[in-house]
Amino acid sequence: MKTNKFSIFNFQFSIIIAFFAIMPSCSFLDIDTENKIAVSDIDYTKTSEMYQPVIGVYSKLRWPGMHWALNMLWTGRDDDMTSGRTDDQQDALRFGYRGGYQCPNSYWALSNAWTNMYDIIRTGNATLEALEKYAKYIAPESEDYKKYLSYRGEVVTIQAWAYYMLSTSFGACVLLKDNNQTRFVRSTREHVCEYALAQLEAVIPHMQRMRPNEMEHMGAFSAFTAEALAARFAMVLKDYPKVETLTDDIITNGGFSLYPDYYNLFKIPGKLCDESMMEVQVTDFGLATGDYIGIDQWYVAQGATLTGSVGGESITIAGWNFMQYNSRFVEWCKARGETIRLETSVLESGTKTRENFQIEGSSYFNGKAYLPYDQMTTGTTDWGRNNNVRLLRYAEVLLMNAEAKVRNGKSGDAPFNDVRTRAGMPTLTGVTVEQILDERRMELCSEWGLRYTDLVRTGLAETVLNDPALIRDQAAGEWTEAKAYWPVPGSLLVNLPDLAVEPE
Repeated sequence: MKTNKFSIFNFQFSIIIAFFAIMPSCSFLDIDTENKIAVSDIDYTKTSEMYQPVIGVYSKLRWPGMHWALNMLWTGRDDDMTSGRTDDQQDALRFGYRGGYQCPNSYWALSNAWTNMYDIIRTGNATLEALEKYAKYIAPESEDYKKYLSYRGEVVTIQAWAYYMLSTSFGACVLLKDNNQTRFVRSTREHVCEYALAQLEAVIPHMQRMRPNEMEHMGAFSAFTAEALAARFAMVLKDYPKVETLTDDIITNGGFSLYPDYYNLFKIPGKLCDESMMEVQVTDFGLATGDYIGIDQWYVAQGATLTGSVGGESITIAGWNFMQYNSRFVEWCKARGETIRLETSVLESGTKTRENFQIEGSSYFNGKAYLPYDQMTTGTTDWGRNNNVRLLRYAEVLLMNAEAKVRNGKSGDAPFNDVRTRAGMPTLTGVTVEQILDERRMELCSEWGLRYTDLVRTGLAETVLNDPALIRDQAAGEWTEAKAYWPVPGSLLVNLPDLAVEPE
């Protein structure tokens, strides 16, 4: 994706680099004595520059939000995926079925999973304060004031995403409402979800009602993004009437549609398509070197090693092999008759991609991270270097709507079958919650730990994750309710004893 004047990472807003570079460290362990952000360097009367701090929050979402190790932990918890590697980062195995959900609180990536999300939240708090300063110079009810309210909504939506990842991973966590906060007693998972949901519901009426790819700042998050995220929280809280209302509005009024080519949905052609509801933007500007708006090793860590030949030249695309599917999942996919979703989602060792690249190794790798050579920028074979990260898709909204409708005593056939039809699967009638959960398992595999969250919220985790057929490489027992969520990182407990207090 080339830069343009509307892109949310446009370099014409380069002042944002200085804006956040002079901020104090963005761990919420550090407390600003005056909570000021270079006020002397910012002219808040220049309301035309009001979007600049918002860009900084998107930047935080991209990095450190998209840290490869976080993805390894989030997606390695269910019965379908594992971190895969036994020769590197072996502690990561303990966070999933292979290690019996030991979750050592000393593991460095666990600490990152906590602090990186609060990095996003804390930057969002500072940005909301900056927006308030701009708003003092804007006439109420004016078009600029409407923009101010909409920009606030974008920031709150990004913060809510961070709270979703925290609450579904750690359960109880801190509500950081103010960067000057000095009390860090955790709130229960339910309280965090209720808080984030209320925050989203407060900003949704003031946000733009359009797809992200229609926004003035291309790819920015809209009212429908916020509604979809709110529906996720409502799902966790089992508020199915609210899930139905939120997703009905998106389906009826959002103008979204499923991208017809599932194989390219997660590749370059699918960037910011009409299915995209929440997407982290990445670009190398079409150049192998130089400026790059990227995500470090996010895709590389998931990638397998592929070899091939192009124009007589031998090509190797080398990944780290960290994320692998359980063979039982692949067998389940094949038994269902999956075709395009299986090809797209799973790279099976010993076979070739449709681009004729050999998949090396001896496992099943995450195909949703695969970028074909002919879509890569000339001169680079880094996994996914120029590809966006999909955080939330319209397909998930359809399946949330289907489940909510069924749980509310209605038919969920229509949204359910929209997803299946795109995948080339036969339609069903009278669909059940169990069938919808299976469809979510297939459609959303390897995405954001959603399978694990589904197992926990539906009470299926104990049975599914303790299946004796799951291979546990380390003798560590089984999944229990007490292991449903990660412990607070040990390094944080040393500095903040409040975190050891019983959640409230």
